[in-house]
Amino acid sequence: MRLTVCALGFISMAALPSGSQAQDAFMQACMMTTPQKMCECISSKVPADKKQAAIEGMLKSNKAMEPGGNLLDPSNLTQEQMQGLDAVVIAQANCNP
Repeated sequence: MRLTVCALGFISMAALPSGSQAQDAFMQACMMTTPQKMCECISSKVPADKKQAAIEGMLKSNKAMEPGGNLLDPSNLTQEQMQGLDAVVIAQANCNP
């Protein structure tokens, strides 16, 4: 299964929020290519300890999906970001009807 997300250039990865604001950042990153209801399901299934890394990973993936962007190179992701993206993909698979 392929997870596709788009860029949110206005969110700085160095200053990502935490807590409920992290939830908002997750939803913003997710909803660039995925309907809100699906993003809500995915968000509810991503473990809290993986959410921040998932946001960071999605933002890098979003950047890669921009016009003229380069394919996402897993070597450009930290181990935590890769685990965050893995958690998103697993959650997405569990949200499909």
